[in-house]
Amino acid sequence: MRTALDTFARLCSERRLLFAATLLLSPLAAGPRSVPPSGQAAGGVRAAEPKFRLVRSVSGTKGSQQGGTYVIHDPRTIFYIPDDRQVIVYFEWDGPVGPHHFEGMWKNPEGKVVVISDFQYEAKEKRFGGYWTLALAEKVSTGLWALEARVDGEVAGTHTFQIVAAPRPADAIPTKRILGPSEIYQSAQSASVFILAYDAKGEQARQGSGFFVGDEVVLTAFQVIDGASNLRVVLSDGRRVESNRVLAWNRWQDWVLLKVEAGKTPHLTRAQANSWSVGDHCYALDSPAEGNRVIVDVGITGQNSSPEAGERLNLSIYPSQRAIGGPLLNEFGEVIGVVGGSLLPGASSLAGTRFGYPTNILGVAGIFRGILAVPITLIPAPTAGAVSTTLAELAQRGQFVAPLTGSRNVLHGTLARRVERKGPVPQPVDEKFDFTRRDTELAVFLNWNSKEKIKSTATLQLYDLNNRLLARGKPLKIDLRPNQTMFSTWQVPIANLPPATYRVDILLGEDPVWRSYFRIVE
Repeated sequence: MRTALDTFARLCSERRLLFAATLLLSPLAAGPRSVPPSGQAAGGVRAAEPKFRLVRSVSGTKGSQQGGTYVIHDPRTIFYIPDDRQVIVYFEWDGPVGPHHFEGMWKNPEGKVVVISDFQYEAKEKRFGGYWTLALAEKVSTGLWALEARVDGEVAGTHTFQIVAAPRPADAIPTKRILGPSEIYQSAQSASVFILAYDAKGEQARQGSGFFVGDEVVLTAFQVIDGASNLRVVLSDGRRVESNRVLAWNRWQDWVLLKVEAGKTPHLTRAQANSWSVGDHCYALDSPAEGNRVIVDVGITGQNSSPEAGERLNLSIYPSQRAIGGPLLNEFGEVIGVVGGSLLPGASSLAGTRFGYPTNILGVAGIFRGILAVPITLIPAPTAGAVSTTLAELAQRGQFVAPLTGSRNVLHGTLARRVERKGPVPQPVDEKFDFTRRDTELAVFLNWNSKEKIKSTATLQLYDLNNRLLARGKPLKIDLRPNQTMFSTWQVPIANLPPATYRVDILLGEDPVWRSYFRIVE
């Protein structure tokens, strides 16, 4: 039956929804209509792909529109008669832009459709949502109810909830409130900082993000400070604070706690352990080219773990380099983790160079499968009176990978099985980054194109991922002239190297100018 008395539905405001990332379904939601495993419908006709992908659904008794989306203030799936007077169910989808016909079908515990409400709406963006409200009478049937949402006749999600005849327990209403994107943005932005890392020559090596987790304690990714001699921390109010001290760190897990003497500042709260899972909807702050911060919708798309790096969360975003080290936040505005989580210590030194990350290494290192985050559970809470360590002391302990300082003089470099020396120009043969010990050796090929006159030496150095120097080649005399192309090659014995990932650096004088990673497999 169709009625307008017991139910009321409306679509969210036509203002743009501030989401862009792909998310999985929430635990309470069912996906679009399923198709046979073969991908074909009855009669051998291939079934059409669903046009609408459910992002999430949530129910409660109170809600409001915030930042272009609808926020349920008391999310739950159990409702009590007579204390609760209504049930609000909110759906959010990804789908085609344009006019759509929406239907909401309320099903009682017997599975019968007792109320239907429909309306028209023209979606201006690919992300849109709508909510339905069901008034609860004292004689309403108790048991498991469901709201089935249809868009243009296609089943686009089902949300189930339970109605019971009993006084509402004191703990039925969550003590924490789901925040809207605007509230989360304001909280995260006020606690976040930009971190400028400078090398020994006073030149800026990289820029990243961080956030306060306590008074004068900033959490960021270790890769943001790797190789730095000094840090400049830019607070949300525009203040700039110099820092060169750390309170705790782990280069493999890719996190560091910095001592930043900025006085009282807003800081973010840690989420409880194991309070997130694959498919969860969360948020991060990105920093586009204009240098401000924007909130982005994020999905946790997977989890993985390695013996040395520990647990990682796979995310559905590709943030800018300036966003690395920033917070990953749940819908309560609590910190789930730190955006970054490189599995290859020192790889951040390649960002921004003309040769960049070797393509084959990306899969080995897991750098760009989306992006990773370090769960907050791996990071200890800051303690009062903790002894700090200087950046110089970290460098002396071998915790830093030296930044590339002269890469402008290198046109191209690669690894290969060998170098063919026939003809006027040597050519690398079988370029790759995965080798076996049966290869016995690999070749390093470097194409110089100097911007200045340089008379020096070029030296190859081989490291493991713990930054231990394993071998150093004989220095080659180099006489570079402006805009003149030259080539250098090295042979690296690998027959006795155990299976692992290694780093090779080329130094011009004492400065690293080129770097790559390779893997030895059985």
